[in-house]
Amino acid sequence: MVNVGVRNTSFRIMIYALLVLLSVLFVVPLYWLITNSLQVVGAASTFLPTSVHFENYNYAVTLIDYWGYAKNSIIITAISVIIPTLTSAFVGFGFARLRGPGKNVLFLLMLSTMMLPTIVTQIPTYVIFYKIGFINTFWPWFFWALGGSAFSIFLYRQFFSTFPKDLEEAARIDGCSTYRIFWNIFLPISLPVIATVSILAFNGTWGNDYIAPFMFLQNEKYPLATALFSIGYVFPGQKDITLTQIQSAGLVIFVMPIIAVFFIGQRYLVEGVISSAVKG
Repeated sequence: MVNVGVRNTSFRIMIYALLVLLSVLFVVPLYWLITNSLQVVGAASTFLPTSVHFENYNYAVTLIDYWGYAKNSIIITAISVIIPTLTSAFVGFGFARLRGPGKNVLFLLMLSTMMLPTIVTQIPTYVIFYKIGFINTFWPWFFWALGGSAFSIFLYRQFFSTFPKDLEEAARIDGCSTYRIFWNIFLPISLPVIATVSILAFNGTWGNDYIAPFMFLQNEKYPLATALFSIGYVFPGQKDITLTQIQSAGLVIFVMPIIAVFFIGQRYLVEGVISSAVKG
């Protein structure tokens, strides 16, 4: 019994040590970014702060149209979060609860799109939207959103599959249509997976959607992710001199919503992934 207790304690210590190490690896880049955002402009990058200059944050939002780009990010992110969250739920419900010929084949085909690199379809997509006249507009994100997300559909399908058939049959006896069963019964009790899909969509759009805006939009409609890296901060009159400290301050402001959304929704994120992964 003593040996078992010692082994369990040792294993726990190893797990906690590994978690602390991984946490440090993830936190260090953010710490370095914040530290350098407070350095005097032109100073060398450092791991330990030598001065504190909060005015860098004021310069970060005034040297470029920061809030204008932030508004573009909000518009694109809202489209990419709200619409796919609902459309993916509709499709996931259909795959989970409705019967039809070839349903499993269609589901496998839908999952196979996750293995297709995005870069493969970007040029044909650009040509299509160019001919339609949607370049330099937010319409491409709207039409992308209508199709939902393959991974989100998978999460919804797995989550809805866990609901007992008795719940659905009781609703039909009471006269509920398929739409009402989805909208009034299934969706209200699906907060964990809804939060999970929304958080993943938010992080993917706000923080990682860089190439698509660069291809489809012009400077004045860039979101922050694209503007901060393609336009950047340069010394007035000398475009070859990058104001690294001010750019770091702009990036700190940029990542704050991502961190806030994660900490607010992390409980739902874990719960949604676990509940979707276990079909019972």
